Amino acid sequence: MDPDKLLDSIVDEAVQRLGLGILGLDRESYKEMLKPLVEGIVERYSSRPSKDAIVSRLQNAVNNVYILASAYLLEKLEKLTPEQLEFVVTYGGPIAAKYASRLYKEIVESNRRDLLPLLRSAWEQYGRPTPIACPRCGFRAVTPDLVCMVCGYTLSEREAKEAIDFNYRLEEFVELYPASDVREAIERGVVVVGDTLKPPSAPREPTDIVLHLTRSERDRLRKLLEERKASYARGPGA
Repeated sequence: MDPDKLLDSIVDEAVQRLGLGILGLDRESYKEMLKPLVEGIVERYSSRPSKDAIVSRLQNAVNNVYILASAYLLEKLEKLTPEQLEFVVTYGGPIAAKYASRLYKEIVESNRRDLLPLLRSAWEQYGRPTPIACPRCGFRAVTPDLVCMVCGYTLSEREAKEAIDFNYRLEEFVELYPASDVREAIERGVVVVGDTLKPPSAPREPTDIVLHLTRSERDRLRKLLEERKASYARGPGA
């Protein structure tokens, strides 16, 4: 069984039935794209499978086909056509997340901002979402250095705080942690941003971000501590 001849005999039908014609590639490119998938299918048969059997298997695994097609496009082409861009963002899943920075740039350059929610969704599901969303692109992709992995924007600490409603987070911090942890944050002048605010000595995740407390923020923490202490002193129902 010659896999290349088999591939040549099914490629046109496969492209048509899988809806890949929208990608606008030449026949040889489609063959190159589908070759590893077809070879994987053929290896499972002891005798030559029919063309219809192979194409049917490709259709049954269409999600994987689209992911691999997205990878092929991004690896082989320097610039995607509008149709290819929409295809990759819509169906690429983990591949779209891996190439989120490039895709974001192409989306902006192509004025296809309607695709951004789909790309953000792929990033949230398959990428490396971080505690803080970038104010420029909206992706939760801000590194501990306050640089967005998707659009490259560098945030100020003020912008990072605004992005997470820092005043509310301070209130939450005082409610969640012992007074000793809050005092540690006040004394050291920093908090760690993860799923919640954490004291400086708390275990950290690689995506956690350290933010410095201003004098007014430290004063606010002291006030919140005093209010909590007074509330405990009054007791329930007081």
